Amino acid sequence: MGPVTLDAELAALARAREAVADKLERVERLVGTDGGADAVSQEYVDAIIGDTIELLQRDLVVFGRVDDDRTWRIGLYGIDSDGDQLVVDWRAPFATGFYQATVDDDHGLRRRVSYVGSIDDLLVEDLVTGEASGSSPLLAELSRTKGEQMRAAVATLQSDQDSLVRLDPDDRLVLRGGPGTGKTVVGLHRAAWLVYNDRRITSDRILVVGPSDRFLRYVASVLPTLGERKIRQTTFTELLGPDTPAGGHAEWVEVLDRFEASLVEPAEIKVRGRRITADQIAEIADRISASRSPWSQRRRLIIDRTAALRKLPRAEVAAAMAKIVPTCSTTQALKRLRNPDLLARLGAGDDLQRDWLAVPEDGGVTDEVRARIEGVPARYSHAIVDEAQDLTALQLRAVRRRAPGLTLVGDDAQRSHAHGIGLRAAARALDVDVAEMTTAYRQSAEIVEWLNELAAAHPELDAVEMLGIRPTGTPVREVAELGTVGDALHERWDTVTTITAADTWRHQGIEYDAVVVERAGMSPRELYLAASRAAHELVVVG
Repeated sequence: MGPVTLDAELAALARAREAVADKLERVERLVGTDGGADAVSQEYVDAIIGDTIELLQRDLVVFGRVDDDRTWRIGLYGIDSDGDQLVVDWRAPFATGFYQATVDDDHGLRRRVSYVGSIDDLLVEDLVTGEASGSSPLLAELSRTKGEQMRAAVATLQSDQDSLVRLDPDDRLVLRGGPGTGKTVVGLHRAAWLVYNDRRITSDRILVVGPSDRFLRYVASVLPTLGERKIRQTTFTELLGPDTPAGGHAEWVEVLDRFEASLVEPAEIKVRGRRITADQIAEIADRISASRSPWSQRRRLIIDRTAALRKLPRAEVAAAMAKIVPTCSTTQALKRLRNPDLLARLGAGDDLQRDWLAVPEDGGVTDEVRARIEGVPARYSHAIVDEAQDLTALQLRAVRRRAPGLTLVGDDAQRSHAHGIGLRAAARALDVDVAEMTTAYRQSAEIVEWLNELAAAHPELDAVEMLGIRPTGTPVREVAELGTVGDALHERWDTVTTITAADTWRHQGIEYDAVVVERAGMSPRELYLAASRAAHELVVVG
């Protein structure tokens, strides 16, 4: 293998950009042309081509290469020229070696080259001898100042993160990690990887659920950067409806099981002189109820099977069974569940009744009832939930029935929902083990040490003990008054914020260069969350 030079890599990048420019010129000629399709079809074609142009007009991001018998460059998306693969998409199976190859398991590769910054330097790793030269692209990225949007970390994914990103589409992953360990990075990159690698009909229907609109705005730039727009990003409030204390009661599942069972009231019927007993109807209803299909479908099937039992006209049997298997819409079911007497008969506890009757609606309850009565409104191939430690039992059920594959990422130390079941309980419900991430990439080692000490003093936080890898020599300062410290922070860093007890949870999932925490009135959990928003410098006042 020949030597690796910065000039050669810059020349390869220039060639790839020329190929993109050529492809753009050819693609743009197609926009607005009349290929003989009808107006609707042509509009669709133009939209697809327009998206392609927008994708290719972005700077071609190439962030490294791997060598076997030849050189392969790795980037955000694939580029070829006259059959020559100039850039391999990072999500392609072959690109796995860029992230996971080691001297002990080289994935058939001889060398890996990682670009540092905007190709300012190179990290060259010989996978045969184990020798390496150059600076670390990971530490260079982590040392950069933070902005108002999250940046993609595709160029610096670590092998443990990459292995989670590339799990099978149907796998269920519950990932527990401390702040800054890369949980959100794994979740978002997994979404982009799934769209590329999952070839089922629903492969472009990926659901990403975040804790707030502010969080979604913060991460909004990441998925387009990774080359994926076919992903729905939302919050539980937008997806299901209002989140209230009423929806947090786990006993809703049993209450609604009893409500569904009460919809069938077997009784004897006679149609055209032929008798069908209550026991026969009950047996039919029990067999069909075992399917767990929505009530609207089960009701039709019960009537169909009962009519077939005596070969009777379905319409006449349906009329005779009007009270035995009544029609019931989602709206009607929710209205009936507003009756305190019925709730008591269904075994609802006093707390559930109080919270439920105090609000006009609850998204989790409504979605659960709708799923039981009418079915699931939309299905996805995979659902990814960030800050999943705050999932209620009903919210977990809502995402489970929408997608066969699930990725839940979060930090139990940052639980903010009184009825959040936590990641360990979520893993038990999904019958999977909890995966953990402990290396803190975002914060300085000094901030990580301070957070670990806070967590050790408050075991109830159930925090992950983290490993800091980036010492900066800047200690965490605890001061009685802020004084001029705040002005100095603004001079040193691009993004600085002050977090108080009143607005702590607004900052969940967001990161800043420096943070001032006014700890007055904060619980240990709020203090942990607020302090963990800082990447480079932390000042705690009070």
